[in-house]
Amino acid sequence: MSKRSKEKRTMPNRDPNNWQWLVNVIPYLMLSAATFTVGFVSVLHNGGPWTRALMSATMGTILSLSLYPVFLWVAAYYELPEVFAFAPCVFLSIMGVEWVRSKADGLYDVFIAFIKKWLR
Repeated sequence: MSKRSKEKRTMPNRDPNNWQWLVNVIPYLMLSAATFTVGFVSVLHNGGPWTRALMSATMGTILSLSLYPVFLWVAAYYELPEVFAFAPCVFLSIMGVEWVRSKADGLYDVFIAFIKKWLR
């Protein structure tokens, strides 16, 4: 009797799961590149230094990446294409971190006023 040789898997680098992972990640990579570029250019265009542009673009990208699944859910809820979730993320990056911070401060002030009124 001859020994059975181990059967080698043919072309292990051709696993379709690898390509599916890449296809699933492409929208997030495109969103990261678009929001970072738009945020960086918008701050430089408004006359800010490049360090502020770098910080604002990074924060805008992080904010957009964290809110992208929410916008995807809204697009699916209203039966819109997934591309419609891309636009609000880029809009947040254009408006910048200062705009988001001012809106959050305003919302915080309203919330604190409501709590103070409710506790009286």
